[in-house]
Amino acid sequence: MGAQKIPSEEGYAQTPLNTIKVYKHRAAYDYHTVHSIFASTLVSHVSFISTDEDGDPTPMNLPLTAVLGHYDPSHPLPEHPTPQVSAYHQDLNRPLDLYLHGNVAMMLRRAVHKNGVMKVCITSTKVDGVVLNFTPNGHSLNYRSAVIHGTAELVSLPEEKRFAMHLLTNHMIPHRWQNTNPITPAALKSVQVLRVTINSASAKVRAKNMGLADSCEIAAQRDDIYTGVFPLYETLGEPVESGYAPGRPVQKHLEEWRERRNAEEKGYAVRAAENEPEEAETIVEHVKKIGEITRQKIVDEGVSV
Repeated sequence: MGAQKIPSEEGYAQTPLNTIKVYKHRAAYDYHTVHSIFASTLVSHVSFISTDEDGDPTPMNLPLTAVLGHYDPSHPLPEHPTPQVSAYHQDLNRPLDLYLHGNVAMMLRRAVHKNGVMKVCITSTKVDGVVLNFTPNGHSLNYRSAVIHGTAELVSLPEEKRFAMHLLTNHMIPHRWQNTNPITPAALKSVQVLRVTINSASAKVRAKNMGLADSCEIAAQRDDIYTGVFPLYETLGEPVESGYAPGRPVQKHLEEWRERRNAEEKGYAVRAAENEPEEAETIVEHVKKIGEITRQKIVDEGVSV
């Protein structure tokens, strides 16, 4: 059965460019799934075609900071939002643009400046667990990955550049924009930001334990092989001060962010490692069969139980 078409008002329309062809059941095209993966990662990878020293086309890939947003001059981001107003990202369940920073890497900036626009492919990935199976080919990862295809251009309007910097700062650390010294006009002018208009996108997610054993006979061959998932998640450690302002306490919003983010990262990875409810009953039957095979093997080998 072919991949399901999703209306554009609910997500990204499926095309030959973004349709997932392997493990189709892990695919997602809705705005929230795709956007939430980018919202949860601090580094994305931007691919584009440039030219080498001989003038020949060559693929390039750069790690950059990326954040999703929709610039609307009539609805600016609040400079001092209340706790009920998110300073981390905007509503993810709708069409958005993607902003790139990292001084936009000299090579990419030059390419965009030369051509006016540049086709790019941007990926973002979270690894949530290492999956251990009975056989080497059954090992896997729990993950969330998203791929965006779009068109990049330099942001020239100062107000939109300020909007993007506000989003990018609070993407890294929520509420940080309003808890630091304001950016100066000279600094803002020197900052380079790219806006990517998203043309298509898709996501792929694995969030489960090992799943069903391929063969109970293989599983019963040895009794010392561990199977399951090691949850994997990022942890923010204790802050190390800069030395410029010794003895200052860590701001309250930073401690709250560290505790919340650590709990969320761990919580998702642990939940993702759990067996899927629809497989639990079958797994019980597999365990019984593996036990029967093991006991029969002992009998066949003439070993007393």
